[in-house]
Amino acid sequence: MSLAICRIGRAALLVMALLATASVGLRAAENTQPAAPAVGAESTNGGLELEPPRDGYSYNPQNRRDPFMNYLKAVSATEHGQRPSGIAGFMIQEVALKGIVKDAVQGYISMLLGPDGKSYFCKAGQRLYDGAITAIDASNVIFRQEVTDPLAPVKTREVKKTLNPSEEARQ
Repeated sequence: MSLAICRIGRAALLVMALLATASVGLRAAENTQPAAPAVGAESTNGGLELEPPRDGYSYNPQNRRDPFMNYLKAVSATEHGQRPSGIAGFMIQEVALKGIVKDAVQGYISMLLGPDGKSYFCKAGQRLYDGAITAIDASNVIFRQEVTDPLAPVKTREVKKTLNPSEEARQ
């Protein structure tokens, strides 16, 4: 009795091994088929069709992020690792608005306190490391900040610093 069960078990194992080998062979054959171009897809190279890649696979991101891009790169360092000196090297969140001066000729001038403890007088149009001053009025300075987050839908945003922070909290 045990000899018959042993032969049936061996035969079943042999059949399962053959089926597994055949399915792996079919999958390999499917993967070597060249990818068919999508129906109605327009090419981006002026109407010319590109030949499919030799391995039969092409990646279409469809507005998804690049999986091989490093999103953890430092925001505070430039390519050389050094920021410019002075107000041009400060980020918008690093400066504090300490005062606004009205000049008869030049209009409003803001007094910003940098992280180095020095005060800087800035006019509209002054560049900072991650943006620029767009407008200055009697109680506010408005910055246009360049967003460095690659997943953000907008590339710039408006940052408003008020002379009296308590007024900012009420709004």
